[in-house]
Amino acid sequence: MPRHPIRFSVALSNQNIAWNDYLAAVKAADELAFETFWTFDHLMPIGGDMDGPCHECYTTMAAFAAATRRIRIGALVSGAAYRNPAMTLKLATQVDVISNGRFDFGIGAGWAEREFKAFNLPFRSPKERVGTLRELVQLANQLWTGDPTRKVTFEGKYVQAHDLFLNPRPVQKPRPPILIGGGGEQLTLRVVARYADIWHGFGDPQTLQRKIGLIRDYAKGYGRDPDEIQFSTNVPIWVGELPAGFQPAPTRGGGPGRMPAYGSPEQIEARIREYVDLGITYIIVGSPGRYDLDNWRRVSEQVIPRFSR
Repeated sequence: MPRHPIRFSVALSNQNIAWNDYLAAVKAADELAFETFWTFDHLMPIGGDMDGPCHECYTTMAAFAAATRRIRIGALVSGAAYRNPAMTLKLATQVDVISNGRFDFGIGAGWAEREFKAFNLPFRSPKERVGTLRELVQLANQLWTGDPTRKVTFEGKYVQAHDLFLNPRPVQKPRPPILIGGGGEQLTLRVVARYADIWHGFGDPQTLQRKIGLIRDYAKGYGRDPDEIQFSTNVPIWVGELPAGFQPAPTRGGGPGRMPAYGSPEQIEARIREYVDLGITYIIVGSPGRYDLDNWRRVSEQVIPRFSR
């Protein structure tokens, strides 16, 4: 039996989509069975039309929070190095307030060098970027607990704050859930093991299994119960036969993409159970190749109920 309930959320990138279409998508998802609607945090497109529209993450999440009533809102994931860390936490807290406690804090180190150069942001080494991620989460844990007027001073190697307080505080107690994305086995996964409620990763089954094992081992080394951590990955799902001419989207590194889970609800369930057997119980759904609301509805009505038993 899985250690956690099996959960389904939906993700739609913030790039190459018109604002009215993006807003319509989150409103539609609010009426379906998905737990969270995940946007992305990129300042410029990372695929498709590289000069196309790309919506800023935190203002987008605030608008989504105000436009919905049920679904949770998060970024998969926001970049710790894109903004001043204390400001990131102020923005994140405000989204939790606007949503009345429907915010999931997704955070990662950031990696797209083109964005850093374009916005005149320092593109530091992986060690420095992951160090910023680690200290940002440490600061979040200090700020998101206790008196909202209590002032916090934090003197890290990469993150500093002086007499900082967050008022209003997050609605969620003790704090919003923390999802950390990334796969670096010597740096990022150690941060996951210490601080994450959810790890979000990519890769083939062997890669995911190895990384989950590392996280669990690291957590034990830190004196943490590894069963506190839930494991997540993206699973493209298409109910029915794949659209004509479908080709899997390439991976971030340019390699061939994964074939989606497709076919009948029974066939899709069997495919998802393979992920569950690896320890992954948080499934983030994407429509393979393109956004398709009718497919989201089929997943919501025909696939998700099969896992509520």
